[in-house]
Amino acid sequence: MDKNAGENDQKPSKDNGKKAGKKTEKTGQDTAKSTSASCGACEGSAQKKFFVPVLILGFLAILLVAIMPTLGEIGMASESATTTIGKWIGFLGEFHPLFLHLPIGALMLVLLMEVLRLITFGKYTPNTTLGLFFASATGVFAVAFGYCLYLTGDFSGELIEEHKRDGIIFTILLIATFLVKYTSDIGLMGKFAKPSYIVGLFLTTAMMMSAGHHGGQITHGDPLDKAPWKLDKEAATAEVIVDPILYTNIVHPILEQKCITCHGETKQKSGLRMDSYAALIDGGEETDCLVPGDTKSSAMVTYMHLPMEDDMHMPPEGKKQLTPEEIQIIEWWVKIGAPETDTLSAVEVPEDIIAAIDTLKTPEQIAREKAAKEKAKQERIAFMKAKRARLASSLKSVNEKYAGSLNYISKDSTNLSFSAVSYRKDFNDESLEILKDAAADITELDLSATAITDAAAFSLGEFASLQSLKLNQTSITDSSLPEIQKLNQLQILNLHSTEVTDAGIKNLEPMSSLKKVYLWNTKVTEAAAKSLEKTLTDKHQEAQQGLEEEDQDKTTPQVILGASSKPAAAPKPAAAPKPAAPKPAAPKPAAAPKPAVPKPAAAPKPAAAPKPAAAPKPAGN
Repeated sequence: MDKNAGENDQKPSKDNGKKAGKKTEKTGQDTAKSTSASCGACEGSAQKKFFVPVLILGFLAILLVAIMPTLGEIGMASESATTTIGKWIGFLGEFHPLFLHLPIGALMLVLLMEVLRLITFGKYTPNTTLGLFFASATGVFAVAFGYCLYLTGDFSGELIEEHKRDGIIFTILLIATFLVKYTSDIGLMGKFAKPSYIVGLFLTTAMMMSAGHHGGQITHGDPLDKAPWKLDKEAATAEVIVDPILYTNIVHPILEQKCITCHGETKQKSGLRMDSYAALIDGGEETDCLVPGDTKSSAMVTYMHLPMEDDMHMPPEGKKQLTPEEIQIIEWWVKIGAPETDTLSAVEVPEDIIAAIDTLKTPEQIAREKAAKEKAKQERIAFMKAKRARLASSLKSVNEKYAGSLNYISKDSTNLSFSAVSYRKDFNDESLEILKDAAADITELDLSATAITDAAAFSLGEFASLQSLKLNQTSITDSSLPEIQKLNQLQILNLHSTEVTDAGIKNLEPMSSLKKVYLWNTKVTEAAAKSLEKTLTDKHQEAQQGLEEEDQDKTTPQVILGASSKPAAAPKPAAAPKPAAPKPAAPKPAAAPKPAVPKPAAAPKPAAAPKPAAAPKPAGN
C-alpha cells in the first residue's frame, strides 16, 4: 500500500513537472513575442514619426536624379576644364567608381536577406528597410558623381548615353522600392505592400544588371566578345592574311587590346582617340599622339617607355601592359613613317621585327597560315600541271614543224613565247594557223623579219593574252594597226622598219597598256611620235587613278624613233678631217724655231763684258 501510494504520489509530481516546464517554455515564448512585438511597435512608432520627412526627401531625391541630365553641360568644353568649377567637376567625377559599388552591394545584401527569410519560412526577419535606405542614399551620390564624370567630356557615344539612362532609372527605382518598403512597415499599404515590394525589387535588380553591363562595356569592353564559342567561331572563319597591312592588321589590333578602351569612341581620356589612323594623327588636347617618322615627338611611343610609377605611363598601372615585342613593333612602325596602307611585303622589315610580329600570332593562326600557304602552293602546282598537260599537244605540233620556236616563259609559268626569227621568210600568213590552239596562252610573239603581211592582222585577235609583239622588218602597214589596237594587254610593240605612218599610229592612242613602241626607220614623223607618247602617258596615268599605291605602275610610256637620229649622226664621221687638218700643218717642225729664238735672245747678256773696256780712261791720265 505504501509502495503503491508512493508511486502514485510520484506520478502526479512528474506530470506536474512536465506541465510546469511546458508552461514555463510557453511563458518564455510569449515573453519573447511580447518583447519582439514591443520592439516592433517601438520601431513602427519611430517609422511613423519620420514617415512624412522620409517621404518628402525620397520624392525630392527622385526629382533630383530625374532632372540631373538637364542641369547643364558645364565642363563639356575642353576650355572649361581649366576653370575652378571645371576642376571641381573633374575631381568629384573621380569618385564615381567608388560610390557606384555601394548601392549595388547594399541591394545584393537585401536580396540575400529576403532569400533567407523565404527559406526559413519567416523565422528569419531581417531589417531590409535599412539596407534599402543605404542603397538609395549611396545611389544618389553615385549618379551625381557619375554625371560629373560625364560632364568632363572624356566620355561620349551611344554606350555612355545608355549607361547614364540605366543608372538614373536604377536609382529612381531603388528609392521608390525603399519608400514602398518603408510605407508597408507602418501598415499603410495593406495587402498591396508585399506584391509592390517584390515587383520593386525585381525591376530594380534588372535595371542594376543593365546599368552594370553597360558600365563594364565602357571600362573593359563587351564580355560577350570574349565568349569561348564566339572566339572559336571567329578563329574558324577568320580570313588568312598572307600579306597583312601594317596598320590595319598589325598595329591597330595591338592598340585595340591595350589602348582603345580608354581612348576610343566611348571614352577619350585627355581628349585623345586612338581607334582610327586619322584620330592618331589628330592627337589629343595637349599632345601629339603620332608624328610619322619621329618617335621622340610621338606620345604613343614616349609614354610607353616611361617608368610604371610615372603618372603619364601608358597604359596606366593596373591595366594590361604592352609586351616588349608590341612596343618594338609600334616604335618601328612610327620610325618608318607610320604608313597606313602599306603591306608587310611593301617595306623592308628587319628580322627582329618579323620575329616580334610572329609573337602576336596564336599557334592556331600560325598553323592556319601555314596550311593556307601550302594549299595555295599545291593549287598552283595542280593548275600548272593541268594547263601544261592541255598545251602539250600544241607545243609538240608547233615544235615538230618549227623546232624550238614555242616554249614556256619560265619553268614556273604556263605562259608561252613564240619566236619565228630562225625561219624568217619561211614563216608567212598561213603559218600562223599552226599557233591557233596555243594562241590564247602566248604572251610573247616575235614575227620579226618574217613574210607576215596585213592579211595576218585579223589572226592577231586570237592572241588575247599578248604582252609583247614584234612585227619589225615585215610588210605590215597602217591597215594592221586597228586590229593591233584590240590587244588590250599589249605592253611592247615593235614596228621598226615597216610602212606605218603618222595616220596609222593614231590607232594606238587608246591603248593605255602600251609602255614601249619602236618606230625607227618608218614613215612616222617626230611630231607624231611625241604626240603619241603624250597621249599614251595621259591614258596610262588615267588608268592608274583609284589604285592603291602598291598596285600602281610607275612606268612612263615611250615612243622610240631611233632611226631619225642615227642618219643625222652620219655626217659626224665626215667631220673627222678637221682634226686631221692640223696634223699635216706640221706645227711640230714650226716649234723648232721657238727654242732657237729664246736661246739666241739670251746671248746678249754675256755681251755686257765690253764694260771692262773702260780701262782706257786711266790710260788717258
